[in-house]
Amino acid sequence: MIALYFLHYKTINVKPKNGRIDPNQRIAIRNTVKKILMGAEITADSTNEITIQVLINLVELSIDGAFKRMLHLSKSMQNDALLALRENNKELAQEVLNSDDDVDRFSFYIVRQLTIAIENTHMLEEMGFAIASDCMGYRIAVKNIERLADHAVTLSQDVLDFDTPIPPKIIDRIQKMSDFSLEVIDNTCLALFKNNYNEAEESIAKSHEISKYENKIIESLKNIKNEETAFRVRRM
Repeated sequence: MIALYFLHYKTINVKPKNGRIDPNQRIAIRNTVKKILMGAEITADSTNEITIQVLINLVELSIDGAFKRMLHLSKSMQNDALLALRENNKELAQEVLNSDDDVDRFSFYIVRQLTIAIENTHMLEEMGFAIASDCMGYRIAVKNIERLADHAVTLSQDVLDFDTPIPPKIIDRIQKMSDFSLEVIDNTCLALFKNNYNEAEESIAKSHEISKYENKIIESLKNIKNEETAFRVRRM
């Protein structure tokens, strides 16, 4: 279903090879449409066939608009994940996990639109791209924003898996590294939207400073005798 969505099919018919669509399959299909495929609706539902219609209006949600929403949501997930880690707040951690589906929806929607742009010169111009290869660069940017959300999920899963809080001093250093990373991401995306090569180069140069934040966190682990805590921080 996701592959057909990427290939910009407007109607997707799901039929079992033999027999009927069982309840578990129906639930899986409904969840996929609801949580992942933006602009998709189930228009027919029976034991023999489920029809999914993709209803997307390009004017209402541009690629840039979807990308900005995806970026904002991913950054919010990262900040909430660190707050959950600081407070050992399992409810907030679970909310971060729930938000990951929304990031995936924006990601899949953008990939679908980029596929359309690559195959259609008129749509390429309509979406604001000069040449088809620009879409590939945009796809890489989208993938990395998706990874930001995935890291937030990793942090939140850690909160759910362990009960012992991480020392505040270590969390403070993780917070500083996160704040720095989000600042670089903001500057990078701004350079992308403005198509500013100088600002892009500045962001690349600044990103190399991340190692000093990482080294401070690793340094703080030398005084940690709890092996579980050291393991958790290293895998973050």
